[in-house]
Amino acid sequence: MKIFDLDGPVMRFLGNAFDFFMIFLMTTLLCIPVITAGAALTAAQYVSMKIMRKEAPAVFASYFKAFRENFKQATLLWLIQLVIIGFVVFDWIYVLNVGWANVFIVYRAFLILATCVVTFVNLTMYGVIARFQMKSKDVMKTAFVLSLANFPFLAIVVLLLGVTAFCCIWFFNLLPAFFVIGCTGATALHGFVMMRACSKLEKKFEEINEASETEEASETETEEPPAEDSGDSGQLQE
Repeated sequence: MKIFDLDGPVMRFLGNAFDFFMIFLMTTLLCIPVITAGAALTAAQYVSMKIMRKEAPAVFASYFKAFRENFKQATLLWLIQLVIIGFVVFDWIYVLNVGWANVFIVYRAFLILATCVVTFVNLTMYGVIARFQMKSKDVMKTAFVLSLANFPFLAIVVLLLGVTAFCCIWFFNLLPAFFVIGCTGATALHGFVMMRACSKLEKKFEEINEASETEEASETETEEPPAEDSGDSGQLQE
């Protein structure tokens, strides 16, 4: 196989890079109205994880499919998170106006912790919505656990976005190159981290379901008549 064939590694890499940049671009545009940001971030995670699982999705069709299907739940959680973000931003403005050294150390520590929690839960919550069918409170709990379990990898995503923003500001003449490379890389890395995290979670759900089915089967053997299967306990998004 030649390296530059359409099915070769170079063309696959370039094709995926283009897809990830399109995902970032669509998400940025759909975040401008603010109210649609939650659904846009969920759709971005949905398509990114599909690419990372090598499912070769139709990017635009898959993106807007996920946008429509998850709009209600993603928007609700986004609005809740937006209120929390507003409080955190207000606190930062207050601290910067008063002076960092003039604020109690406990308050400063709490503010840093709150900022980290909001940031990293934001990075995981929409991937959970995109991959699993859960109640909203379970989404938030799962997102919090995943943010703790994948903190080092998510920190790299945040760092990459920060470096990209810094380079775009300080090397303005090279802004297009830094913007495309940095945003594409951050989107791909974020998709990989969430794909990896959700795959581990899926395995745990499967183990729980298998254990539950085994327990139910053993119980039905001792009962007359045998009980019917009442349904499943966990579902994945397709």
